[in-house]
Formats: sequence, structure tokens, C-alpha cells
Amino acid sequence: MNNWVKIIFGTITAIIILIAAFIFGSYYMLERSLPVYSGSKKVNNLNEKVSIYRDEFAIPYVFAESKSDLYFALGYLHAQERLFQMDLSRRAGQGKLSEVIGRKAIPFDKMFRTLELAKIAKQHYNNFDDETKSILTSYANGVNEFINKSEEKFTIEFDVLGYKPNLWKPEHSVLIAKLMAWELNISWWSDITFTHLIQKLGLEKVKEIMPNFDENGPTIIPSGIEKFADVPLDLIKVDKDFRNLMGSAGTHIGSNNWVVNATKSESGKPIIANDPHLSFSSPGKWYVVVLRTPELNVEGFTLPGVPGVVIGKNKNISWVLTNVMADDADFYIEKLDSSRSTYFFNNEWHNLDITEDTILVKDSTEVIFNIRKNHRGPIISDIHPYDVLFSNDKEKSADISMRWTALEQSNEIIAMSEINAASNWKDFQSALKNFEAPGQNFVYADKEGNIGYVAGVKLPRRKTTSPSFVYDGTTDENDWIGYVPYSENPMMYNPQQGFIASANNKTIENYPYHISNIWEPDSRIKRIIELLTTKEKHSSADFKKYQMDFYSDYAKDIVPHILNVFENYSHENHNLKTALIILSQWDFYFQAKSQVPTIYSVFYQHLLKNIFMDEMGENLFNEYIFVANIPYRVVRKMLNDNNSTWFDDVTTDKIEVRDDIIKKSLLETITYLEKEFGDIEHWQWGKIHKVKFKHFFHGKSKLLDMVLDVGPFEIGGDGTTIFNTEYSFTKPYENNLGPSMRYIFDFADSNNFEIILPTGQSGNFYSKHYKDMSKMWLEGKYIKINTDENAIKNSDYNLLQLLPN
Repeated sequence: MNNWVKIIFGTITAIIILIAAFIFGSYYMLERSLPVYSGSKKVNNLNEKVSIYRDEFAIPYVFAESKSDLYFALGYLHAQERLFQMDLSRRAGQGKLSEVIGRKAIPFDKMFRTLELAKIAKQHYNNFDDETKSILTSYANGVNEFINKSEEKFTIEFDVLGYKPNLWKPEHSVLIAKLMAWELNISWWSDITFTHLIQKLGLEKVKEIMPNFDENGPTIIPSGIEKFADVPLDLIKVDKDFRNLMGSAGTHIGSNNWVVNATKSESGKPIIANDPHLSFSSPGKWYVVVLRTPELNVEGFTLPGVPGVVIGKNKNISWVLTNVMADDADFYIEKLDSSRSTYFFNNEWHNLDITEDTILVKDSTEVIFNIRKNHRGPIISDIHPYDVLFSNDKEKSADISMRWTALEQSNEIIAMSEINAASNWKDFQSALKNFEAPGQNFVYADKEGNIGYVAGVKLPRRKTTSPSFVYDGTTDENDWIGYVPYSENPMMYNPQQGFIASANNKTIENYPYHISNIWEPDSRIKRIIELLTTKEKHSSADFKKYQMDFYSDYAKDIVPHILNVFENYSHENHNLKTALIILSQWDFYFQAKSQVPTIYSVFYQHLLKNIFMDEMGENLFNEYIFVANIPYRVVRKMLNDNNSTWFDDVTTDKIEVRDDIIKKSLLETITYLEKEFGDIEHWQWGKIHKVKFKHFFHGKSKLLDMVLDVGPFEIGGDGTTIFNTEYSFTKPYENNLGPSMRYIFDFADSNNFEIILPTGQSGNFYSKHYKDMSKMWLEGKYIKINTDENAIKNSDYNLLQLLPN
């Protein structure tokens, strides 16, 4: 054999051996990272044996002899399946993302360090009662048992980023809860945006495009707001970038929940349902468990990093949640001296509380900065996006402080613990005294047939009932004057109508205190009420259909305006003619295979642009439409009233009116769709409206996206349908938020409840439980979970036993 043949043969053989070794090594590493579901393990900090059964979807059924051992096991389970997700959230709240992902995280770390979330979580933990501390300590011990015994077995994300997780401290669970409150708190965006709009466009123009509810009274705009120094949008930009990084970018951060009592139930017992609308990611937000001790019997949805069931049931009651949309944060323009060490308040200069902090940055120099606070809270205007963080020529802008209820002492951990153990309505009400942020609409049912509602929220008391702006901070005129007593929070018990429903809509009529100005459009709640009232009695099967409903009451209000404008319009375009015909025949269901939702949605996008862009400019326009429920509410009112000056395009000599803008928007829609997709038979909604559950590493490479992301899938609906499939108006038409789970429970079948997740229980992409529920979620199918102890223990489920060391 010639030498060159030998060399080629040897080289090829060596390459094959290396590839085989790499594949085998990768396979071995991935196999080792999978959670152990069976066998026995000796562990520290456990008092007695804990048995953990897992079904075919890796849903655990945990049997312990004490609550401390139960919370230990829950911490262990969360760490087994979701440790990277937990650690990433913890690092975000601590302001330590830069340590593992580098300089791009500096603005996010500065934001949360300025808010001092980690410091506040520690302070709150120190002030907790012994029972709360015990729960958090037991949970942390379980997490740490997994971390300590899992050397070189962590999921691949830790290897890619080159670090190992630190031990879990009890206060870290408090921090995760605070971070969830931050994610669900979007009311403050509108405060800053509307103030900025007034400064740029003037008071009268902005008054026309502010959402309002009559029962809130007239919108009161603070005097002198136009004379404030420019209100910066930096905090909003940093927060948007952070949410994009963490996979929490949607703004319809709400939910649907409803319950019917025995009189409206086919089974003769209450039936309750929930589908919280949160941003999509892989893995998802929730982890399903069944938990048992001699004194505690609870099952449902947990938040990895936090002990306890957030949504679910026990042997006596069930509870479900939606976001109150509470306006629980305010901003104030502060007057600082030239040294930025004192602030002017009530005609006196007061010292700021100033501390120096340091951000450690992977592969870069550390960042040292000052955190300033006054009596209200942190000066958040020092937070800047990365592109101006190190600039020396930033324009002079206002110094702004922030007050937020979640930064003040509360104890949601004990609230959820008491709810988990509640026996009746009285216990449930009492537990919610401690639940303050994020404000939630708690809907309730019990085995005795009662149903109820409580707004679990801490509402600031203000002198005005419609705050939507940044206020003058040099006086106490706009400071909070206390809090609404819990006894005066909105509540309801056994209403005569026989059902309760919430969908982030206006909570209560004629309420003496301000709750919010950013309620969701009433499309979802109107549809839910329609479904619950047009049929005398309902079943779990009905509830499944309702949760999958793609009907839009909002679109029903908008389409007639289009048809009226084109009623006598002469045209020869085949696609336009066909579009008008099918719009006139539309049943207002957003089906993925239909062309009509595409025409409507693209029209609505052009309508927004044609109403607002000419006067706002691109940047202000994108700020205004970012919180989607604001333009949804405003545009419908503008079309109905037909008297807004915003319809006029200021770039033309003509004075345009409503019908001109509607006509222009539809004609542009047809042109756009013809250019992108050709003839109308190719305009199906699912072609442009898709959902993908993205991993944290999304966008790093196409290969990683193929492996780690779940999807994309064609999907129906939009942000106004019960099955909420929101897309951002600033990035149409990709579905980025929707049902983060679905839950249905009929008290007549007390041992079973039905659930589904968008992806699966596991956060390990190599696990078969990473995405084993996705197809079922898309198709409206559910998993029935049998909680009967005998059935579980006599099943063929995997059994893992944790034994005291």
C-alpha cells in the first residue's frame, strides 16, 4: 500500500474514532445529567423516608411524614428538573448575570441592584415568623442536597456558560417571588410613557389617546408636567431588553379564570378553571406536583424556586389566579443638588442614602456605581441601556425615584402555605391578608358548594383616583397616604348569578380607590360571560372547549367599520374583492387555517401606524403600542367616536378623517399580503402567526435553536381571544405569550384534576419530558391526574425514595 494511501486511511480512521468518541462522550454526559426517577438515595437534613412516585409525564406524587420533609422533597425535585431556570432567575434578581454571560447583562444587573431586590429579600426573610423561615429553610436544604450530590451532573447550560450553581439560601425563594412580581408589574410603563408623550406632543393631543374608565373619574394630569426635565425612557428600554433575554417579553400578562357553582354545573358540584397568560419559554413557568403528609393534602402548579402550590386544590378547596393589573408603583421627579447627594423635599434639603456597589463581569473589568435612595425608594433614572451606559455625553434628563409595593415588607410565602392548608372560605380569606404582590384575582370554590373571589393585593391610597404619570417629587402632595385596608379589597361570596369570572378586566364598579388604568380590553371577559350564561349548566368538557376558544368580540366591533367604508368603493382588484367578501362572512374566530384573521390583523397593524406614526415618530410610536391593551382600548373608542384629531395625517395637505385612514390601511394590507404571499388563497393566519417555546440560548445558533427550542407551530387566536395568543405590535405576528398551563377541576370527581403544560415537566432538553405535552397543549388535550393514594402506590410508576442519612 502506498504511503499516501496509508496516511489518508489513517487520518480518516482517526477522525472517525474522534467523532465516535465525541458522540459517545456527549451521550454519556447527557445521560448523566438526566434526573434519577427510581431507586433510593440517602440524603442529609431529612427526618424520615420520603417516597416520590412519577407517572408517565414525570409528574411527582410525594409522600412525606412531615411538612419540613415535604418542602425538602419539593426543593429537591425543583432542582432535579429546573435548576438552571432557578439559578438564572436568582442571578437576575441578585444582579449577577454579568458574572456568567458577560457585559451585555450589565444594564440588567444595575437595574436589579438599584432596586436592591436581593437585599430586600434578605431583609424580609429576617423579619419572617419562625414557620415561614422553617418552610424556606427546608426547601433550601432540598435544593442544596441535589447541588451537593450532583457534581459533574448538571445540565448542559452550566457547562456552556462555564460555571456551577452556588448553594441555595432561604431568602433566594423570596427573591424569586419578588422577580415574579416584577414580571407581572407593567402598569409603571404607562406612567413613564404618557409623561414622555405629553412632554413631546402636548397635553391636549395626549388626552385623546389615554385609556380611561368613567368610574375612575376624569383623568387628572399633574400641572407643570410639560415643564419637567425630559423623562428618560432608559428604565423601560433596559426592562424590555431584560424580558427579551429571559423570555418574558409579552404584555398581555393576565389570565382567564372562572368557576360555576352547583346550580350551573352538570355534575351538581362546583367546577373551576384557570389558564394564566405568561410569556412562553422552554422550559415553561410551572411544575406540577401532588404533595401529601398526614396534615397536608395539596396538588397543583408550583413555581420552581418557591415552596408551595401557587394554583391548585386540596381536599377541601380549589383556587385559581389572574393578574389584578394593579397600579402598585409610582414615579417622582426629584430635585438633586449638584453633588447628587441631597434632594429637595417640602422646602428642605435632605440627604440621599448612597451606597457603592460593584458588578463583576465575565471576561471584563468590574463596574462600580452608586445606588441612591430617598424616602420613597431608589433613584431609578441612573439605570441606562448598554449603548449609553459608558457615554459621557448623555443629555440632561430628569432624576426619578420609584416607589413600589413589592419593595415593602410582605409575606406571600406564608399566605400560600396557609391557602394550601385552608379548609374553608374563612381560612382562605384569612390567608390572603398576607398576599400583597404581585396583586392577584383569587377565585375560590369548596367541596360544600361555595364559590368566592378575593383581590389579593396591597393597594396604595392616593389623593387622585387616576394616576398615570410621573409626579413632582419636591412636595408630599403626590406621596401615598397609606394603603387600602385588606377588609376593603374587592371580595365576593356566592353571587346570585352562580358563577365568577375574571380576565384582567375592571375588577369592580364604583370603587372608591384607584386600582389600575391598564385593564385588558373586555373582549375575553365578555366572551367568557357569554359562554357561561348562554348555557344553563356546564361540564368539564365544556370548560375545555371554552379554554380553546378563538372567538374575538373585539374583532366583531372593528370589522363593520371596514365594511362600511368599502360599501360603495369601486375596485377591480380580485384579492381586495375577495377579502371584503370573506370579511363580511367572518364569524370572528381566529382559526389558523383561515385567511380572514390574517387580513384583519395586518389591517389593524397598518391602522395603528396610520393613526399614530405621523405625529409620534417611530420611537414614541413603538413606546405607545408596546403595552398592547392601551392601543386596543383607545383605537376602538376612536373608531366609534369618530372625532379624533389623530386621524389627520400631518404630513399631507389634506385633512384626513377616520374613513380615509381605514381605507388606506386596508389597501396597504392587500398590497403587503400580495407582495409577501401572492394570491389570497395563500394568506392563512397560521403561516405568519406561529408559536415557538424558546430556550435561554435562543438565537446563539440555528443548530442550538433546532435542539433546544420547541416549535414553531402554527396557531390561531390573538390577544383578544380567550385562548390568548398575543403577539407584540412592535414585532408582529409571532406569538410570544399565552396559556402557561391549563387547569380544570370538578368537585364531583374529587380524586382527579386535569392539566396541561405548553412543553413539559423537565428543563433538561435531553429528557423525554422536555416537550412531551406540547402537541396535547396545541390540540386542547389534557392529562387527568389521579390523586388517590392507593391507586398511586399500586401503580407501575417510577419510585424514588429519599432516606435520612
